[in-house]
Amino acid sequence: MNRIKNGKHKQQKSHVEKKGVIAGRFGWIVSGAVAAVLLAVLALGAWIVQGRLGGSSYTPEVTGGPSAAIDQTEFDYGDVHFNTTVETVFKVKNVGDRDLTFQGEPQVEVVEGC
Repeated sequence: MNRIKNGKHKQQKSHVEKKGVIAGRFGWIVSGAVAAVLLAVLALGAWIVQGRLGGSSYTPEVTGGPSAAIDQTEFDYGDVHFNTTVETVFKVKNVGDRDLTFQGEPQVEVVEGC
């Protein structure tokens, strides 16, 4: 549809053409959203299947209860001055077939050297 206003030729899009452009843009947005949701559902399904089929390949070393394996049980720091902080990190792993829980505070024994 063409209109002339103040001596200038101006072309306006019809109401039907404007709806088509808006519907086309909206269609792409909806298509993208649907694709994103489908991708998320497929990823979630793959994660669930992996967890059920191959995710739990743990074979316990001890059966019938929990068992703690500690990577290092003794630490020698040599001479340490009074009021000096010493920090130690050690790993505890449950190698049993039941849940490992600690009852109360773990006990640490400090032995003075010669």
